[in-house]
Amino acid sequence: MHNIKILHASKYISNEPEMFSYIISKAYEITKTINCDYKNRSIWYWKKVVPDVVKGTRDVLLAILNNNTVGVSILKKQDAERKICTLFVLNEYRNMGVATALLEDSFKFLQTTKPLFTVAEYKLEQFIPIIKKYGWQKTQVLEKGYYNDLSREIVFNGKIS
Repeated sequence: MHNIKILHASKYISNEPEMFSYIISKAYEITKTINCDYKNRSIWYWKKVVPDVVKGTRDVLLAILNNNTVGVSILKKQDAERKICTLFVLNEYRNMGVATALLEDSFKFLQTTKPLFTVAEYKLEQFIPIIKKYGWQKTQVLEKGYYNDLSREIVFNGKIS
């Protein structure tokens, strides 16, 4: 296992606002390649995710390996929903334990190992090892256009209403 450091944006809000800003900006920067997959993702990130991190109902986790930002997890924790909204690892750092490190910290924040998780059908194959490892169950299929116009979305561990 590589020495992966996980930074939680929420831990820096009050004491180190510059670090909070760095984490939020860096997380957006490395995940902006998926903006094309999800309509209005940029607006969602800046107008929903960031304010909710400040409120305490979301967190943004940044994975650091050898001083490089290599992955991101965006989380939502509300009474009715505990969800991994985004789990992303740069291609060149996959299969190095980054996703596992992000997930383990995500589970602590969400207080569950079975969070709501959705994935576009065309990306499902890359998530199968994680789904099997944690025993996640497919619970719903959302039609094309719900989150993205390219494919259906597969839901695990709960329902999207």
